[in-house]
Amino acid sequence: MNQPEPLFSSSRAFRVWRYGVEHSELVLRTDDDPDEPVELLFEGVLSVHFDQLWFTGLVVGRAEDQILRSPTVDIPHLKVELGSAGHAAQVVCRSLTCIGGIHPDGKILWTVTAPRPKSRITADIPAVERA
Repeated sequence: MNQPEPLFSSSRAFRVWRYGVEHSELVLRTDDDPDEPVELLFEGVLSVHFDQLWFTGLVVGRAEDQILRSPTVDIPHLKVELGSAGHAAQVVCRSLTCIGGIHPDGKILWTVTAPRPKSRITADIPAVERA
């Protein structure tokens, strides 16, 4: 297995701020300087695995994408690995956004999104002919 592609690193302290099952969202937020917060917003969350809910210093990397398969469509998801001294976490999601400030009013610093879903039955759909 390949090493995760580095996306972000910070010496700041982050913690799990919010997890909303109904919207499939996870937010990690810095808690060391309330005047200059940074958030990591995970959207379309499929799974999470944490051994702790806080990180003193944080390294974020993108591992191999995971595919959710159904009979008709393949839906790629990002596999994001989070690390800090002594512990690690994984989040499988559709997108990850780094926000300077607090969502939704903060400034988007960067975003990474999984590839678009692919139909598994496109070959069976006839082409449309124009008259």
